Amino acid sequence: MRRHFVVVTLSCCFSAAFAPGCGQQESGSTNTASVSGKVLAIADLTWQDIDALNRERTLFLLAVGMLEEHGPHLPIAADTIGVEYEAGKVAERLSQALPDWNIVMMPAVNYGSSGVNQVGNVAVHPGTYAVRKATLRSLVADIGAQIAQNRFKWIFVMNGHGAPTHHAAVNDASDFVSEVFNATMLNVSGLFTADPAIQAKGEQIAARHFSPADVSSFGQDAHAGVGETSGLLAIRPDLVRSSYRSLAGYRAENRTEMRDIASRPDWPGYFSSPARATADYGRDVEAWWVDGMTDLILQAVRGENLLNRPRWPEPMLSDPEFSQLVEDILQPEREFELKLERWLEQRKSK
Repeated sequence: MRRHFVVVTLSCCFSAAFAPGCGQQESGSTNTASVSGKVLAIADLTWQDIDALNRERTLFLLAVGMLEEHGPHLPIAADTIGVEYEAGKVAERLSQALPDWNIVMMPAVNYGSSGVNQVGNVAVHPGTYAVRKATLRSLVADIGAQIAQNRFKWIFVMNGHGAPTHHAAVNDASDFVSEVFNATMLNVSGLFTADPAIQAKGEQIAARHFSPADVSSFGQDAHAGVGETSGLLAIRPDLVRSSYRSLAGYRAENRTEMRDIASRPDWPGYFSSPARATADYGRDVEAWWVDGMTDLILQAVRGENLLNRPRWPEPMLSDPEFSQLVEDILQPEREFELKLERWLEQRKSK
């Protein structure tokens, strides 16, 4: 499940791997300190390469995805596939806009919090492999804090998964690193989703590709529907099962209807109308995401304070129905954590 698109709510980011040339140096170059404006894959560098980078003009991109059921037609790694693609494109754009900066790509985190199956109160599903909210928060905080403790100043997290608990965990981790370690760490996807101007542009994309009647017929396109299927058709058509063309629609107008649909024993794991997906629509949506996230990162590094801006899911927290959904999602995590704690205590006593 992905970020939210105003009229047509999208679920999942879309990927293929880093942009061409990512992590490569100029021929014959062995010292990244002499290379400016490059996109660098951190896993390919030595520690001396990393330590030689300019602390003030190096930013890190951390993509966080998910393994989650995406209907009978999309791969369960759709969220990771998407966010890796977007991170690569954002890195390309940043290297052009900031020619004297280094853009360091961290390996993607493949596990997120809360699969869409939990909307229907199904805690465990054969297509979903998630971690607890607390686990994700700790993981992102650990990574960000180590970047900051190595005296780098800029860390930007991009998410391919839109679950509220997932984003809340990344928001907490980012705030912790920013406040404790004298760095700027931001959940760029959360800022993107809560930005009215950016979301208005998203509405315009839907209006260019579909009639008002079409958009209404989709309902909440929150997961593996027309938007997400279009995105994968644009960037990884080889991974989209041809059966998408004949899938029936599942229209939900609000969260209550989404929960009712997701609770059905025969629900196949998607909302809206995947059969209406097109690669053209997916390309426009992907460009919207890349443009918006690039612009937010540039605003931050050029001096704007984004730390206090609204971000997903904060605008929804005052909604009792939304809060109840979050509570229901977290309850199985608490039960699992209690089991783990009890097991550890028993093991100590043996």
